[in-house]
Amino acid sequence: MVIIYYKQVTSTMDIAHDYASKNFPHGTIILADIQTEGRGRLRRKWISPEGGLWFSIILYPSIYLKKKIDCLGILISVAVYKALDIFLKEKDILNFKWPNDLELNKKKVAGILLESIYENNEIKYIIAGVGINLFVEQSYFQKYDIDATSLKDLVLVEDKLIILKEIRNQILSHIADYPDNWDYVFQFYKSRFPYIGSNAVNRLNGKEVKIVDIDDNGSIILEEENKIKKYPWGGISLEIKRITY
Repeated sequence: MVIIYYKQVTSTMDIAHDYASKNFPHGTIILADIQTEGRGRLRRKWISPEGGLWFSIILYPSIYLKKKIDCLGILISVAVYKALDIFLKEKDILNFKWPNDLELNKKKVAGILLESIYENNEIKYIIAGVGINLFVEQSYFQKYDIDATSLKDLVLVEDKLIILKEIRNQILSHIADYPDNWDYVFQFYKSRFPYIGSNAVNRLNGKEVKIVDIDDNGSIILEEENKIKKYPWGGISLEIKRITY
């Protein structure tokens, strides 16, 4: 197991790309206590103060996943969920938010970002960035008016490395078991996605949509302007209209 640790970096994603370009092995972890330029989807800033678990992992997908790469986001989301669940005082209290967030009480507690590098029209490697508000003080989010929350009061262990190793093991195991595990993984994700039937805003065009379903290929189905549209994982960003809850 290779874990490369930094006290502070701009982004673990950027450093992971450097190591991947040097052919560091599948499952290599870049870990930092603080990110000064952490990023989420659509280049949005990911706030990464001390106390969080901020890391990126280098992945070389199997031939099966290269053909169905849209499934990778859900595989990793479920792996992170299952790992965290082991260390929480209360079980099965998290939920998923499309496409890449884990929530506690419908507030963001973790996010996943995937970046793929292609060579000769084929995926060379993927970097998965994972950010978890593990031990971040709740007052931090209140101070800066951030719509997020922390797992700090719910975690059973104090050592981030123990949790990180379990997350890594779960990610690699879920990827190695694909496609045989897909039906179980998909049903697990869907059963903990509470937003089917909810209204949302398509952040790409500002239009209001209704979340109709998630299909068994991992795509989300929306009703937009009286038309049914389908988007793959990561193909759209949604802002849930919380007023419906």
